[in-house]
Amino acid sequence: MELAQTVVPRIVRKRTLSPLVRCTFAELDQRMLNDYGSCDAMIPYSPRHPCPNCGHVQVQATASAPPPDAEIIEGNVALIDADTGEVSAVQVIAVPDLANRLAVDLGHIKWDAPVNARGKSANETRLSGMVVTHRTFGYTPPVPLRRRYACAAARFNFDYPSASAAISEYVVAAEHVFRTQAGDKYEATATEVLAQIPAAWRIAGSPWTSGIINNTAALPYHRDSNNIKGSWSAMLAIRNNVEGGLLHLADYDVWLRVPNGSISIFDGQSVLHGVSPFKLSGPNAYRYTIVSYARRGLRVCCPDPRGESRRAAIAATAADDKRRNR
Repeated sequence: MELAQTVVPRIVRKRTLSPLVRCTFAELDQRMLNDYGSCDAMIPYSPRHPCPNCGHVQVQATASAPPPDAEIIEGNVALIDADTGEVSAVQVIAVPDLANRLAVDLGHIKWDAPVNARGKSANETRLSGMVVTHRTFGYTPPVPLRRRYACAAARFNFDYPSASAAISEYVVAAEHVFRTQAGDKYEATATEVLAQIPAAWRIAGSPWTSGIINNTAALPYHRDSNNIKGSWSAMLAIRNNVEGGLLHLADYDVWLRVPNGSISIFDGQSVLHGVSPFKLSGPNAYRYTIVSYARRGLRVCCPDPRGESRRAAIAATAADDKRRNR
C-alpha cells in the first residue's frame, strides 16, 4: 500500500456534457444473438432515442478500441476536472500481490450461469457487450417484487470464505486509496453512506455495501444506477495475458489501462464509462474486475441483523395486506 500513501500525479482535463459514442442499434431478437447494426456515426450517448443520422433507436454502445491519438493512462493518476478543480477519478496500482491471490481463488469458484450480455439474467445483471458470467458479494437488499423482504449476506460470502476475506482486504485498500487521493469526495461518499446504511451492512466498515465480480466482461457504456446518490464506486482489476480491456471515461475522453492490481475509483453514476474490446492472448489468461458500491436498497435494513427477520416479516405482512386490498 505504499503507493496509496502518497499523492499520485494529477492531470487536468475538461469534461464534455455530451460524450460521443458509435451509433448502435438492434431489434430484440438481434440483441439475443449479439447482432448489432450501426451507421458508423459518432453521436451523443442516448439509449432508447433515435440516431440523428440514421433514425434507428439506440441501444447501449460498446466501446471501440482506443484510437491512435487516445490518451491512455498506464500508471497512477488522479484526474482533475478543469472547471471544478475537483478529483473526478483515480487509478492507483496498489495491490498486485492481493490481485494475484484473488486470481487463484476466483479460478476455482462456480460462476452464475452465462447470460446474454445485453439482456438480463434472473438477478437483474447489468452486464452487457458479450456473453458473461459473474458473482455478487457483500449484502443484498430486499426485492419485494420477488417477495423477498429481508436484507441478507450474498451467497458468495458463505460459499467462498477465502475469496470473501481477500475481497474485504481489497475493500479496505480501496477505502485507503479513496481517502488519501480524493479526500473531499471520500468524505462526501462516507457521509452519505454512513448516514443511510447501518454499519452491519457495510463491507469491512467501508462506505461500500455490495459488489459484483465480472469474469471476462466488456461492459458497454453506461452510468451506474441503484447506488446511494452521490456515492463513488471502486474497481479492482485482476488480469493476466490480456490485450485491450481499457476503461474509457467518455466524459473526459481518457482511457485507463487498469493494470493488474490497480484500484480505480470514480463516480460511476455521473461519468459515462465503458470497457474496450479485449482478447485473451496467452496461457492462464483472465480478466476479472471486482466492483464495490453502496446499494441504496439497503437503507431499510435493521441496524441489528438479529432483528432483520422481524422487520422483513412486518414488511411481508404489509405487502400481503396491500395485495388483498387491491
